[in-house]
Amino acid sequence: MSDIKNINLKEMLEVKKHIDSGDFKVKVLDIQENNDGSGTVNIEMSQEFMNWFKEREGLKRWSDKRFNKFFTKNLQKFLNSGPQTEK
Repeated sequence: MSDIKNINLKEMLEVKKHIDSGDFKVKVLDIQENNDGSGTVNIEMSQEFMNWFKEREGLKRWSDKRFNKFFTKNLQKFLNSGPQTEK
């Protein structure tokens, strides 16, 4: 199994565009604080996003473990950045 790849700016903007347009659905449903101070984030996502992720990571089937690492390392960078606007 290979390491999680950092998402580059081009990929980040591509995914953000798909999320903003409604093509990809990635929605934080719930955030729970654990007793040890860590957090658990429950996410709803579309099949289109899951397919993109599997292709990007070279996976034949979905991996929660791989997605959790990806989310922690990359996705938070742009989910909080707000909708992209065209100029």
